[in-house]
Amino acid sequence: MEIKMKRKQPYILLTAIPLLLTACGTADGGKTTFSDEAYGTVSLCDYRNQSAEKKSSAVTDEDIQSEIESLLYDYAQYKETEGPSKEGDTLSVDLTASKDGGPLLSYTGEDSYDIYLGSEEFGSEFDEKLTGVFVNDTLSFPITYQEDYESEDFAGSTIDYEVTVRGITEEILPELTEDFIVTTLGYESERAMKEEIKETLEKENDANSSYELREQLIQQVIDGSDFKSYSQDLYDSYAAAVEENYGNYAEMFGFETVEEVYDLFGVTQEDVEKEILNYVYRSIAVHAICETEQLALTDEEYEKGLERYREENGYGTTEEMMKDFDEDTLFEWIQEDKVLDFLEAHAQITEIEGVSNTETDF
Repeated sequence: MEIKMKRKQPYILLTAIPLLLTACGTADGGKTTFSDEAYGTVSLCDYRNQSAEKKSSAVTDEDIQSEIESLLYDYAQYKETEGPSKEGDTLSVDLTASKDGGPLLSYTGEDSYDIYLGSEEFGSEFDEKLTGVFVNDTLSFPITYQEDYESEDFAGSTIDYEVTVRGITEEILPELTEDFIVTTLGYESERAMKEEIKETLEKENDANSSYELREQLIQQVIDGSDFKSYSQDLYDSYAAAVEENYGNYAEMFGFETVEEVYDLFGVTQEDVEKEILNYVYRSIAVHAICETEQLALTDEEYEKGLERYREENGYGTTEEMMKDFDEDTLFEWIQEDKVLDFLEAHAQITEIEGVSNTETDF
């Protein structure tokens, strides 16, 4: 889980950290050693000569068809049916699951559970068992899960299920006719629709692949550098921000404590500590490269960055945006973008295929 975090940049080094020089750099066995009281000390790796891979932004017929189907779901109609159930139907069920004779899950009565056939929420075999059933059918069956199954409670175990079907809802998608495309979806023609979808997906793919590339580059800097110390204030600010993030997840899922979120995602205290330190090291590395390469933002670059973030986040004005994100945070993000631009410009980048690379034919 990674979310941009609202925070203030700390500037005071606690006495627990050894005395550091202020914003200075020296050569250390081929590495650049950088120190700043507000951040820490790091021996940077050779960040000017990195190698990285960038996914192609190519769009396939399959991608376009998937996007068209997503459009159709916005106009889907739903009908209660007695069965038989099929893929795409939603089943309202009473569901109990046990493991080694002990209860594992229980959804009954008002707490009945909705199963979307095809989602494979409990695995493909579970969906197969509930395909072709009718309302009021009751099924009892075991499923043995692979050792690498995503849920720790299920992995490598045999789970005994009892399911009673209380309702079946059929999802009916509209037919993709020329009239529907023009009148309802608002495109000039089917070809125009596919061309516009293709262009949009290419932009999204390019943005995603660029993001992944830049994250790969900065993470390589973090992994290849030697962080000798860090400001306690810097650490504390990120620790508070990470805790706030997990607190937001707890609120979203209706949990009372962040520990429940940790349990849900299988997050340990060691994982949280690594997450905090990765943010700390990232901040130190970005600042060190910025100072070493003299990449300080100009007023014009800062204003352009504000405008870009305003547009990307859907704010009407920068003033509205600054009600949610303080100026120090926005400045830090824009400054980091400039450092990432530098890393990308000096890297050896190899373009690789994305998920698929078949040619698109209208």
